[in-house]
Amino acid sequence: MKTPNKINIKIWLGASQMKLSDQKIQTARLDAELILAYALKVNRTFLHAHPDKPLTKQAIFHANNLINRRLKRVPLAYILGGKEFYGRNFVVTENTLVPRPESENNIELFKKVMQSRDTLLDVGTGCGILAITCALEALKNDINLQVFASDISSEALKVTKLNASNKKLDITFLHSNLLEDIPQKILDGITIITANLPYVDKKWVDQAQPNELHHEPQNALYAQQNGLELIYKLVSQAKALPQLRYLILEADPEQHQDIINFGKNHDLEVTEISGYCILFKTAL
Repeated sequence: MKTPNKINIKIWLGASQMKLSDQKIQTARLDAELILAYALKVNRTFLHAHPDKPLTKQAIFHANNLINRRLKRVPLAYILGGKEFYGRNFVVTENTLVPRPESENNIELFKKVMQSRDTLLDVGTGCGILAITCALEALKNDINLQVFASDISSEALKVTKLNASNKKLDITFLHSNLLEDIPQKILDGITIITANLPYVDKKWVDQAQPNELHHEPQNALYAQQNGLELIYKLVSQAKALPQLRYLILEADPEQHQDIINFGKNHDLEVTEISGYCILFKTAL
C-alpha cells in the first residue's frame, strides 16, 4: 500500500515562503502563491479555499523548479510569462524588460495631450506596453490614433507583435536604433513620442549582490553618460520631426534636471512631470 502524499497546498506554501524569505525576497508569500497557482493552473482564491488539498508529485516537482528559479532572483514575470500593466496582462520574456508601475505615468501624461488623428511613435518599445496601452486608451476615448512601435531588438519586437495581436490592435512595428532606421515618410507624420529608454548607470548597481536586474536584457537597462546617452540622442533626433508636438520620457527623478536642461537647448519646454516621467512640448 502506497504511503499517502502528505504535502498539501498549505504545507508547500509555508515551506516555499520560508525559503524565499531566507533569501530576503520581500514578497515571499505572494510569490509562493502566484507560483503554485501557475503550476496548478488555478487562481490564488483556489489556494486559499483548499489549503488541505494534497499535491501530486508532478505538481510538487513543477512548482519546486519554479521556486528554485525565483530563489536565483529570476524576476517573477519571467517565471510566469507575463505581467500586469495598467490593468491589462502582457506577455513578457527574458528578451524584454519587466514592466514597472512607474511607467504607468507615461500613459497618464499621454492621455492629457492625445488628440484625434495623432500619430504616436513608441521608441524602445520592449514588450509593447506603452504603445499598446496608449492605443487602447485612445480607443476607449473614441480617438483615432495611428501607432508605430520601434525597437533595436528583433526578439523584443516579436513579443510586442504577440501582445498587440492578443489585444487585436493594428500597430506598425519598426526595427530601428532610436530614429535612425525609420523611413522619413513615417517620421514626418509623428506627433507624439513615448520612450522608456535605458537610463540606469551601472555605477548604481552592486554587481556582486543578487539582483533581479542581472536577469533582464542589459542593453535595455544600462546607458553611458550617467545613464543618459540614449535619451540625449533621441532628444537630438526628435528636434528634426516637423509635426512633433509632445515627447514623453522616463528616467530616474535624479536625472530629470539634466534632461530638462538638455531639452531646453533643443527647444523643448517642460509641460509636466509625473513620477519618473517628463512631458515635453515642442516649439510648434
